[in-house]
Order: sequence, then structure tokens, then C-alpha cells
Amino acid sequence: MSRSEKPVEKARIRLDLLGQERAVELDVPVGPRRVGELLPVARALASAVTSFATEHAEAEGRKVSCRAGCSSCCHHLVPISGVEAVALARLVAGMSNARRSHVRRRFADTLARLETLGLLAPGARGRSALQSTAPAGAAAWQDVSRRYFEAVLPCPFLADDRCSIYDERPLVCREYSATTPAEWCRELSSRVETVDRPVDAAAALQHAANAVAGTSHPLIPLPLALEWAAAHGQAFERQDDGEGMFWKLLEGLGGGEPEPPT
Repeated sequence: MSRSEKPVEKARIRLDLLGQERAVELDVPVGPRRVGELLPVARALASAVTSFATEHAEAEGRKVSCRAGCSSCCHHLVPISGVEAVALARLVAGMSNARRSHVRRRFADTLARLETLGLLAPGARGRSALQSTAPAGAAAWQDVSRRYFEAVLPCPFLADDRCSIYDERPLVCREYSATTPAEWCRELSSRVETVDRPVDAAAALQHAANAVAGTSHPLIPLPLALEWAAAHGQAFERQDDGEGMFWKLLEGLGGGEPEPPT
């Protein structure tokens, strides 16, 4: 191991996925780490679980219809963890001047549109939720998701109907695959079917981050990522034991057991 490399250990966990027990092997960061260093672990977990879920769907005769240039899902309201918000803010900060200005302008334009639509309270900074007009007791997220989709607001990172940050895309985007005709995705409809999503990696990562930082932040709508990270991201700079954070990530999944040694 070179001096620039940080130590990791291999861990095998057992997960109950769609009625089957599956083992997943992950690289676990050890020693003092920032909670953001759990993001590659969460991505690897999401990839492994989504691969299994896709195989399960295809065994049932349901083929994934997603393809390059199909960007309807990039107009959905995407919930991300605070760790992802901080990572996206850093990604944007590291872009060339021209691209960084372009992306930041798209974020700003989206926020302005959300305020105009009454989906976002104007003026504040560090906002973490959109405003619902649903009656008391109704599902607020479904209400804001519908209104957001109907406003036809593209993801700020969408370029020419393709994700311009594909390798760094959010966990939810990695876990989403449609199995019905792609053209159906242009509408919010119950006839649109997707690959089952047996775990929520973003929620698990948020659980771990909150546990480490001593916060209680909810998942954040992606358009709020940059301003949220500027206001709250410092809390996630705190270091903790890498292995301990990994177990907090598993707690956020609802458990996950280490595989017994062979």
C-alpha cells in the first residue's frame, strides 16, 4: 500500500433481497475517516443490489427499457443524501470556469422556477425540502414530486438528453430502471413499472451521516444540493472510525449480517 492510499478491509454481508439471501462483498474504510468516504461503499452496495434486482426482473420476463438518450427520469424529483450533496458541490467546484458557471446558473434558474411555482419558499438558504400543498395527512412527497414533474424541470446536470456526471450520479439514479416502454416514462402513471428496489442506499447513507454528525437531516431534493451543502456540509467533515460508520450504514438498511468465515 502506498502512503497516499488509505487502508480498507474486505467485508462480506448477507442481505435478504426479494426473498433470497445474497452475499455482497464491499471495501470498508478503516481508521479515522470522514463520513463522505462512505459514498463509494454505498455506490458499490447499490450497484450489487441493483444488479441482482435486474436479474430477478429479467428472470420474470421483464426487460429493462432504459437506454442512452432516454431522459424522462431526469425530470423527476430526485432525493439525495447530504453526503451526496456535498460530493456534488465539490464536483461542481472542480469544473472548468465555463462549465461551473453554466451548471451553477442552471441550479439558480431551477430554484427561481421552484419559487415561482410555490414549491420553494423564497429567500432562505440551506433549504432541505419543497413546499407541499397536499391536505393534512396526504403524502407530501408525492404531491411535490407530481408538481415538480409537471413543471418539466430537467436535472441541472442533464446535457443533450444525457447525464453529464454519469459516473458521479446519485444513488437513486443508479437504482432506477424502467421495464415498461420508454415512451410511457414521459408521464406520471401507474402503468410505468420499474425494477424492484429492495434497499434504499441514499437513506442508509443519510442515516450513517446523521449518526456521525449528530444531526437529523432528511434526504434533500437534488436541486437544493449546492446551497444545502454550503449551509450544512461542514457537519459532515467530522471524522469517525471507518468500520463503525460502515455498521451505521448497514443499520440504515435495516440490518445486514456479516457472512461467517469459510
